[in-house]
Amino acid sequence: ISEHKEKGGQSKKGSDISSMSWRKFSRIIKKSLVNQIFQPNQTGCRSLYDDIQEISGNEIFVIDITNLSESIQSFVFGVVLQAVKDLRSENKDGSPDRVVIFMDELNKYASKEIPKKSPILREILDVTERGRSLGIVLFGAEQFKSAIHDRVVGNCANNVYGRSNSVELSSRGYS
Repeated sequence: ISEHKEKGGQSKKGSDISSMSWRKFSRIIKKSLVNQIFQPNQTGCRSLYDDIQEISGNEIFVIDITNLSESIQSFVFGVVLQAVKDLRSENKDGSPDRVVIFMDELNKYASKEIPKKSPILREILDVTERGRSLGIVLFGAEQFKSAIHDRVVGNCANNVYGRSNSVELSSRGYS
């Protein structure tokens, strides 16, 4: 990346990506990787993935991501979904029969506007489409059901509505 950041540097294949774009890309990556969550832990703590792999029946495991930046929240959510899917597919002795994931602001990760190739969206779609057979239940909470990806809404077994307004209720999906 650093050779592309040089003024006037272009990709060797003749790409039209400017050096300014390479610099911006580099800043975004550095900002994410500098976060403590990605640094080697000197205190001997284990990774979140490993901790999830050892969950047993009747345990509650809470992960609070409110104080993390939005991009880091996505990484954490992705790790949790992958770890739970791996835990359930391996079906180790002592592992729970079912895992319930409560996700607030689901529209942030499974919105209709998220690109179809988004890794987080792919994970959510996989859990909503195959979750029942894997023993995974996803409880999502959001303000606007109409903003959620159609395949996620279509695979919901139950819908619970609280207070809403006429604009949301007049959108598709509330008949």
